[in-house]
Amino acid sequence: MNRFKRPVLWAALIVILLLVCFSVYGAFLGADRAQVFFNSVPLTAYWFALAALLIAGIALFRRLIHVPSLLLMHLGCILILAGGMWGSAGGQALQARLLGRERIVKGQMPIREGATENHVRIGDSNDMPELPFSIRLRDFRIEYYQPGTLMMQSRSGQNWRMPAEAGATLSLGRELGKVTIQQTFENFRMDISGDERVAFDAPGGYNPALQVVREKPDGSTTQRYVFLQQAGHVNPNVDLMMVFNRAIRDYTSELEVVEEGRVVKQKDIEVNHPLYYGGYHFYQSSYGQNDLGEYTVLTVVSDSGLKAVFAGYAMLVGGVCWHFWFRRLRTATGGGQKTQNGKQNTDQGGGGHGH
Repeated sequence: MNRFKRPVLWAALIVILLLVCFSVYGAFLGADRAQVFFNSVPLTAYWFALAALLIAGIALFRRLIHVPSLLLMHLGCILILAGGMWGSAGGQALQARLLGRERIVKGQMPIREGATENHVRIGDSNDMPELPFSIRLRDFRIEYYQPGTLMMQSRSGQNWRMPAEAGATLSLGRELGKVTIQQTFENFRMDISGDERVAFDAPGGYNPALQVVREKPDGSTTQRYVFLQQAGHVNPNVDLMMVFNRAIRDYTSELEVVEEGRVVKQKDIEVNHPLYYGGYHFYQSSYGQNDLGEYTVLTVVSDSGLKAVFAGYAMLVGGVCWHFWFRRLRTATGGGQKTQNGKQNTDQGGGGHGH
């Protein structure tokens, strides 16, 4: 058995160096391309080789078994690899073949506001498998940073920007005059009664707009409404283009899980705050709007193997802390007691000798 120890050590060193190189390379690929790279056939062989070396190390080096911290670190790495391979596309295909467990690895789920959906789109294909339950989008809302910005551009290419606040004024120079934001609206509506048109802010709804008054150098004034959600058409005769913009702070989907006609779970999800149910995580991915209204796009990810990966990381971190801190702290504490006891014994011995 001893003759295998040196080759295993050298092989482990090479595999660890390769892991560092692969990790650095994958960091420059981006999430999607890195996922394809790490699940490729050559890398699959590499993961199996790494797991085999860890198992061989435990079998060959008996000290790993007698030192719990080292054993925890090695078992944690094995569990991380096993969980990752079990949850990969190949691992879940193997589960479907051997155990009959059909799982969706990863996909997208667009849902219109007020609609219920259980189909998941896989990549760019037309494959749309069904979940054993449905997701209903009760409401979708977008939160913006206030107050927003009014951006302007002249035909000559000059640009200006000003805060979208009532009363804000900006001088554009001698040729273009001055711009003032007369009023702001969160839900713009216009009442047309005969020849008179009155703009007002209606309760409920969401249609932000600005009433902008421009004073030209000749003293004449013009008025226009600039909308956040509808940019409108640019008149070629207008010498100053205006755009109302607000940066998005967050967007939230109010979801309900419907199973057998009953709502079994509710959650408002945001970016990095997913819904978890039935072995799947539902992440807020993107959103949009069409003729049928607003819709959200959820990323659906299976949790297969995820618990094993988390358990492996917990074992790995626990083993590292135990080996490099807790064990030395315990040794130092025990050594301190010995030194103190030894000093006390010496003092007592010295006192007896004096008598």
